[in-house]
Amino acid sequence: MNPILVFALAGFATYLLRSSLVLAGGAVRSGGWLEQRIIFVGPAVLAALVASSLFVAGGSPTVGHPAEILAVVAGSAIVAKTENVGLALVVGLPVYWVASALGLG
Repeated sequence: MNPILVFALAGFATYLLRSSLVLAGGAVRSGGWLEQRIIFVGPAVLAALVASSLFVAGGSPTVGHPAEILAVVAGSAIVAKTENVGLALVVGLPVYWVASALGLG
């Protein structure tokens, strides 16, 4: 399938979902079940992106470079300790830069 078509369809689907929530307004009730689980969507997407960039290259399974793995471990550790996903970049990027400078990249 053409990548431009895929992006266009994904954009249109996103537009429909967002506009339907705006148009429905107060008619849509949010339940406790949904609110409890929606908080996991962001971290799950971030984990999928990181895992695919570390362990897949050209559609084939691979092992990431040591600098990348160290950065992910450091970022994950700080997020586990602080529960702040933004700090993963604050910690992970300098670890990656230092490890790359030391020749681990």
